[in-house]
Amino acid sequence: MCTKYGKVKSIRFRSVAFSEMLPRKVAYITGKFHSQRDSCNAYVEFTSEEAAVKAVELNGAMFQEKHIRVDRADNSQGRDMKRTVFVGNLDFATQEEELWSHFGSCGEIENVRVVRDRKTNIGKGFAYVQFVDRTSVALALKLHDTELNSRKVRVERGSEKAIKEKQEAAAAAAAPKKKASVTAILESTRSAKGDKPSTKKRRTARSKEFSDKREAGSGARGGRGGSRGGRGGSSRGGRGGSSRGGRGGSSRGGRAKRT
Repeated sequence: MCTKYGKVKSIRFRSVAFSEMLPRKVAYITGKFHSQRDSCNAYVEFTSEEAAVKAVELNGAMFQEKHIRVDRADNSQGRDMKRTVFVGNLDFATQEEELWSHFGSCGEIENVRVVRDRKTNIGKGFAYVQFVDRTSVALALKLHDTELNSRKVRVERGSEKAIKEKQEAAAAAAAPKKKASVTAILESTRSAKGDKPSTKKRRTARSKEFSDKREAGSGARGGRGGSRGGRGGSSRGGRGGSSRGGRGGSSRGGRAKRT
């Protein structure tokens, strides 16, 4: 299929859905494939860039009764949102072929992309349908609220959906972020449950209590220092003037006469 455009260097299969949450290699070796998913993605590497550009012509072609989506791996083509509709409220098991059939009457479809979970490869409930002509978008919007797999689908312009997403992202970035510490949240939870405060908070409380005692102790020591000064001036001075003086005048004087 691809060799007509040039020599193929390698082929790698990706996005294979498995029935159990196992390591991908283990699930592949044991054959734990999902019974409701029979499609996957693949990367075809050519020996020349020219061959890769030509192979994009296969986009929309039928392969094993399925429409294939082919584009450059570097996403250089991008997606024209003006030719695209957003389809929401889909069943998780919705396949691309069902969307091809549902929107086929609106005009020629270029590609269909169902957005899937990276790990399970199961649909997330929305998809994008890109048409060849922009006029097909107006017809596709008329299918809003029509049923697909017993669910009413939501159809919007892809450009409007993209603008909404950008506005929501910009509003979220501009909104002031509330910086609530993890400790505060945990403490509020503990207080609501009646639990004891955390070790960190107990340490903070003890540190504050110690600091208050230290300040109170410094004031008391200052007062005591003043009283000691008084004692040094009166008591000791008195003792030095009377007691010691008396000893010098009487006791020592008496000793001098004996000599």
